[in-house]
Amino acid sequence: MLDGLEFQTRTQCPACEERDHISLWRGQFDDADVARNIDLYHYSGDWRGALGTAPFDLVKCKACHFKYHQYIIDNQSLNTVYGEWADAEQARRFEAAHVPTKVDRWGYHTQLAKLVLRLRRLIGRDTDAPRILDFGCGDGALLRMARGFGFDACGIDVSASRSGAALNDGYRIYSDFEALDAADPEPFDAIVLSQVLEHVADPLDLLKALEARLAPEGVLFVAVPDTSGVTVPRSFQEFTLVQPIEHINAFTPDSLRDLARRAGFTPVRRPSAFVTTRARDVLRAAMNWFFQPKTTDVFLQRTDS
Repeated sequence: MLDGLEFQTRTQCPACEERDHISLWRGQFDDADVARNIDLYHYSGDWRGALGTAPFDLVKCKACHFKYHQYIIDNQSLNTVYGEWADAEQARRFEAAHVPTKVDRWGYHTQLAKLVLRLRRLIGRDTDAPRILDFGCGDGALLRMARGFGFDACGIDVSASRSGAALNDGYRIYSDFEALDAADPEPFDAIVLSQVLEHVADPLDLLKALEARLAPEGVLFVAVPDTSGVTVPRSFQEFTLVQPIEHINAFTPDSLRDLARRAGFTPVRRPSAFVTTRARDVLRAAMNWFFQPKTTDVFLQRTDS
């Protein structure tokens, strides 16, 4: 059995640093409906023994309207969650049961290829081997795709079990910024931050740290779950968007862009990318270039570039 995890309280909004907020959804981890949903994650650890009757509170900032969990597992305890609970096998089981895009290998790799093509289009300098960093690289799927298109690819991931496959394939995977800066100090032409920002205690600080490591003509891609309209979750799908162990920041298209601007980024239009054998898919992609509604997948460039 794992020891109890330590918590910290965020006394101010992680986006704008204001202190006034309203509570949207609060309870305890052992509440029946909450516990039933957490069990579906197939955590490897004994989460009940570790969390006990700990409370959670999803709040909304009165100033900027950003939604976030006020009580969160501290950074040291998160290493237990991501290093021991959420191992590679746990991730595979959860994705097989609840993430159909990962099960559809053709669709999944098509989307990876289109992301790499878009990043290459947006990089503002000519180079045969653009440098790309995947922060939260997991098993290295994006790194493999990027290398196939000529990128010099490396990643950061705190979970040794999840990044093991990428390490075995010879990719440079670092545990944190300190290790990255010691071994790979040059700025990056492209940085990917996909399904990460919702997990971190200080999302603004992370974006600023990435901005400092991005070349002036580089591009950052950020993707997070869209929690628009979600306060008290009414289904497992909604629960996954604001899950109080891991999804401690709840973004909407507007709040993501506001946070990015505070970190020194400007949103840019998504280029068209075609990876298909069907003419109708090419036409649909071309039309999507003209009509680009706000989403929580966004390409960003440094404001001073």
